[in-house]
Amino acid sequence: MSRESSKEGTEGTAASRAAATRRSGAWAGTAFLVAGIVLLAVSFAGNFTSAGRYVNLPPRPGERFDPALVPGTPDLPSLYRAAQLRAGGNLRDLPPARAMEILYETVADRFTHGDRATYNPYSNWVLWALGAVSPRHAYIQDPDALLRYGHSAMCGEVSYVLLRLAGMAGIRARHVHLNGHIVMESWYEGEWHAYDPDLEGVVRDESGSVLSVRKAVRRPERLRNVYEGRGTPSYMDHLMEIYTNESDDRYFSYPAGSFFDPVGHWPGRIEQLAGYARFGIPVFFLVAGFILRRRPRL
Repeated sequence: MSRESSKEGTEGTAASRAAATRRSGAWAGTAFLVAGIVLLAVSFAGNFTSAGRYVNLPPRPGERFDPALVPGTPDLPSLYRAAQLRAGGNLRDLPPARAMEILYETVADRFTHGDRATYNPYSNWVLWALGAVSPRHAYIQDPDALLRYGHSAMCGEVSYVLLRLAGMAGIRARHVHLNGHIVMESWYEGEWHAYDPDLEGVVRDESGSVLSVRKAVRRPERLRNVYEGRGTPSYMDHLMEIYTNESDDRYFSYPAGSFFDPVGHWPGRIEQLAGYARFGIPVFFLVAGFILRRRPRL
């Protein structure tokens, strides 16, 4: 075989390989573009249609709920404005006890009790996929997302919404984990006062002042009277046991902007990052797809 023939064969093989590489790059670019378009469409559908909503449950017997409040309060600022409308002015100008009463009633009216406030592929496909591996990440902790996608939530989530609203009104607040139930407490008039927007319980003394968890435990007759009718007698006994067992109570104060979680803030941070990633990843796919599709023409 001559040198010329060998050289031509080598060049032909290199050209074939280059063509194959260009074709594979074009196919990969197309795949990236399709994936980016689909994921971006899913994310926008979750934000701007009802597809992102989680499963909402109807109110329990005797539970307060105002469905007219839901459409106009898709995030914390709008819910706070709704509370201020009820107050007829700036909540910060009211005595803290009155401001907390309005905030508590607003949150109680906004939510029903439900355990299905989880992300779906439309509301956040990243957390939905992650939840298949680690279920805790599928549950919504971000209060704005909780408000945007529905109106049913658990005690910790609803109490955290009230905690955040209290902070917006300039009232110091904290979570109280009762190892089976979660409430929140706000600080004013030199002591703590407990509010339970999920089971809609506020324990008061003879003067009408809201008691803290620790003080309510020492008034079992008032505690039981407040929660009477929230469930079966056995459930009531269980709830009283949860309250009166103080040895496992935990008190948590959260910095502004943090997410609620009983073991720390990192799951909330993952949720926060995933909120950006559900749009950022599709954009990356689109950019990568355009680059790969242009390579054959270089």
